[in-house]
Amino acid sequence: MTLDRLLNWDRDTALAIAPRLAWLHPHWITTASLVLALVGLALIGHGTDWISAVTGAGLIFASRWVDWIDGHVARATGRATNLGGLYDIAVGYVTMVLVMVAIGLRQDDGALMWVGAGAAILLRLLLMAVGWGLAHRQRLDVVPWNPQKLLTPRQRPIMRRIKWTLDVCRNDYWIVLFALAGGAGLQLWGWLYTAVVITLILWIAAATMRYLWRVLPAAPRHEDDHLKCEAGTC
Repeated sequence: MTLDRLLNWDRDTALAIAPRLAWLHPHWITTASLVLALVGLALIGHGTDWISAVTGAGLIFASRWVDWIDGHVARATGRATNLGGLYDIAVGYVTMVLVMVAIGLRQDDGALMWVGAGAAILLRLLLMAVGWGLAHRQRLDVVPWNPQKLLTPRQRPIMRRIKWTLDVCRNDYWIVLFALAGGAGLQLWGWLYTAVVITLILWIAAATMRYLWRVLPAAPRHEDDHLKCEAGTC
């Protein structure tokens, strides 16, 4: 077993099950992810004992695990849309914002509520702005609201290694492992996750600048059509 498969077993198991759920509409799967997240957030925010910490974290992890499935189903069944992509992204990042708020309330840590939630919001806004901008620049039909897969291949090896390390640190199962230590463990996870998110914000900014420098804009649509007509394929 490779290190990547070991660290991303949640992704691989979710994608292995996804083809069996192709009969479901992707929005239903995204909604199931949202429900799991809301129940988990309620347990973390209002609970005080060890069981509520672990169960809430487990439901947050389950929500993120389900989140792997809807995108695969949408693409496999030809139902990928900008609206569906926004819904999927919104559920995931609203969860990450609210989990900081829930842990802050539980541990009476106002700084985590503001800094953690603020960093998560800033990351999402940056990713959406970059995705929208690149979609228009490269004439993409579907906006990559999470353009990290588009940016990463165009980076230097050191940048790709940094991105891989950040992805490992942001893996969703860490919240469950830290929750085994109770509320204090969740609080520590919240601050570590916030540090990773701030680092990822800087990475996205640098990666976008390098992408713009290395990749030329796509030709306008009318120029593409003109070239096709000249080739006799219009």
